[in-house]
Amino acid sequence: MKLEVAEAVARGYPPSVLYLRNDDVVETEVCAFNYFSTFFKGSPEAQVHVWLFDRDGTQVGYFDKELGLDGQLQLKTSQLCSSISGTVAVTLMPKGEAKVRPGKRVTTGYYGQYYSQQGAISLSHEREPVTLTEFPTPAWAQTYLSKFVEQSGVIVINPCMAPGCDSMGTARLIALDGAVLAEQKLPKIRPMGARRIDTLELFPDARQLVGSAVTFALEISGANLASPFSFYQFANGKFSLHHF
Repeated sequence: MKLEVAEAVARGYPPSVLYLRNDDVVETEVCAFNYFSTFFKGSPEAQVHVWLFDRDGTQVGYFDKELGLDGQLQLKTSQLCSSISGTVAVTLMPKGEAKVRPGKRVTTGYYGQYYSQQGAISLSHEREPVTLTEFPTPAWAQTYLSKFVEQSGVIVINPCMAPGCDSMGTARLIALDGAVLAEQKLPKIRPMGARRIDTLELFPDARQLVGSAVTFALEISGANLASPFSFYQFANGKFSLHHF
């Protein structure tokens, strides 16, 4: 039977959220390993669960697999959903009681690998867990090279599954000296949804505002937003992304 995300959260193993993108530019692969084999000798078997959501937070796919001693997973998500952008949530649950001490968790057990059709590979470990309650998002900032302003952007994700808890956020274009050059409201994102937004979509005058500076920064803050991703996508299909 399929495991529901809310049940995994209730059992103390909240899924972690990664960005999902499968299209003619990028393919997403989810990687995981059975870390219970390393940390809990008496409970080596586990089961990995993967949920796929579209950009509006609608679940479009599910996958689970038993992982034995030192078991690993490399899942090409395009096999489940060949053309989708949104989020992928992953959790690993022991088959028996692992007796994990309260507050102790392995926090980098899952990875997303993003394969460009032109050969570029980007990697991201998970950062934020799915939550059933609202939460504030502190100001996250990331620098970018000004010469690539037209190729740059931000990816924002709402990992809050509380009913009706859309994300709310603000993006700021920041100069090298910390001055705020421009400010723009982010589009609302439904629970488990995601948006990939070009810098020039947020700030059409960014190139003029940044001027001759070598770099600039984007700052994201609000509510119900995971730590964002910065990205570059070039005309030749090369694609890369990193957490703020």
